[in-house]
Amino acid sequence: MALCREVFLEFEAPDYPPEGTENFLAFLEPKQISRMTESGLLTFFGAYRDGLLIGAGAVKERNHICLLFIRKEFHRQGAGALLLDAMLKFCRKSGAEKATVNASPYGVPFYQAKGFQKLGEEQCRDGIRFVPMERNLL
Repeated sequence: MALCREVFLEFEAPDYPPEGTENFLAFLEPKQISRMTESGLLTFFGAYRDGLLIGAGAVKERNHICLLFIRKEFHRQGAGALLLDAMLKFCRKSGAEKATVNASPYGVPFYQAKGFQKLGEEQCRDGIRFVPMERNLL
């Protein structure tokens, strides 16, 4: 969660109202994450280079990408694409026909390049800015 927190604070938080930053960081609290992981609600994925964790992602339930963060120094080197591919493969194996994501404004171009379509315009819920997106897995 430290990696997710670090990348969020650098790339997302500057464009969020204080409420959004507070709510997102509360989601990343270890006790909260542990409960969701132990109950099977969240499945985590990691990207490593030379033994260093360079990216982290999570799928909620069986088809919703709810976290995807890559360390700044590894942006645009393919780690995000590989991590997303692993998560989409998990979604397919779980029987999902579609994958969804509430993409941050910063992440929309990445998800569009990976075949996701916007389902609507940018929204703000509890101070968290996102664009709902979806990709067919069939």
